[in-house]
Amino acid sequence: MKPKIHLIEDDPDQRQLRGMLLEAKGYTVVEVHDSPDLVLMDLRIPTLADGLAKIRALRNSEESPKVVVLSGAVEELRGREEGAMVDAILEKPCSTGLLFRTLEALLLLLLFAMTGLGQPADLKRHAPILYQRADTIGTQSDIPLLMYVEWDANENSLTYTVIFSNEDGGTSTRALMARWGRTTDIEYLYKVWLKPDGSAARREIQTRDHKDVPFNGPFEGDRPLLVPVTRNNMVDAVTEKKGERYDFDPMLVDLRDHSREYVMDLKPETWKVMREELAREGKLRPYGTIRGEDISDPANYAYMEFKSTQRDGGRVAFGIQLRGAEKPMYMSHLGDTRLSVERSGWMRLALELPPNTKLFSVTQVGVACYGKGSCLLEKIAFLELGGQRGQVALPHPVEIKAGEQWFFTLK
Repeated sequence: MKPKIHLIEDDPDQRQLRGMLLEAKGYTVVEVHDSPDLVLMDLRIPTLADGLAKIRALRNSEESPKVVVLSGAVEELRGREEGAMVDAILEKPCSTGLLFRTLEALLLLLLFAMTGLGQPADLKRHAPILYQRADTIGTQSDIPLLMYVEWDANENSLTYTVIFSNEDGGTSTRALMARWGRTTDIEYLYKVWLKPDGSAARREIQTRDHKDVPFNGPFEGDRPLLVPVTRNNMVDAVTEKKGERYDFDPMLVDLRDHSREYVMDLKPETWKVMREELAREGKLRPYGTIRGEDISDPANYAYMEFKSTQRDGGRVAFGIQLRGAEKPMYMSHLGDTRLSVERSGWMRLALELPPNTKLFSVTQVGVACYGKGSCLLEKIAFLELGGQRGQVALPHPVEIKAGEQWFFTLK
């Protein structure tokens, strides 16, 4: 059984095209009386009042499907109570990739059930309640933006992670972009192993020095009360309730084939908040200049998502060759190979390019290995540049020895 999606769009051509795309992706497009799992709707249908009324009706219906608003007038929804009733808001023009990633995330619980994998317990029952870090009270720095949760069906555990708007923990901004492709802070906070009845069998938090330690309270019901106690947002038990209280509805994600930055793609406003904080803190410099650890506008960067296993001390980085460029190759490590990456798995790295560089200007993509040992490049998900995503030709895994570089072309 395929997930069922109901389309609400008053432009018949747009509705037909979007319906064809959804069917090609494996979804079933149905009418509203067929009890859809998700509703994908425009906001003006044809008026704003009609759209707001439809949102209220869907949220109050017995089925209460997931609701995604896809509109060129999303600003008219922000700040209204109907905005809080929908599960996602996407602004036209919206890439097909972003649309599908959003639908995938929202339908993940349903897909678990359909594929016979079972379904995790109530995600909010164990979701941490987070209080504001003491040194950020009264500021707009390092604000928690969203919480996501990963479910391990084999051990019946839930792992909760929070994305913060910035990291003040001492890592340079240049290094964050080169090694992580972002300046937000993404931190695992809490893990709970569940009994068959859904109650907690064991609990751990990630605290100072990235240590996992048992957690014994305090709680509200089954929900731990936590507060960041380091500038890189490690947590401990709340002893005094100060500052803002963050009570998130955690978003279930499956990161077996994605980097953690994928979660930010599902909520594009997080990228916008990240840039705003960089600008507010004076960390953005003009392109082509050097100013300490500052970076240029994140819009000037290319982002590559790939999976690589570093062996025996190998460290990975990537580069881009541009058509007609005098520079032989732009590298993510910015000439400092210490900014290459030793960790393995799915990752996203960023590389600074001249403003307004387009995807069609890329002639080659290079992946280099430094240090010792080798880097096994297993998969390349995409190269993103200027809001467009291209596919990199990697027909099979490639082992790159330290000191070597392999070159690929865009499909």
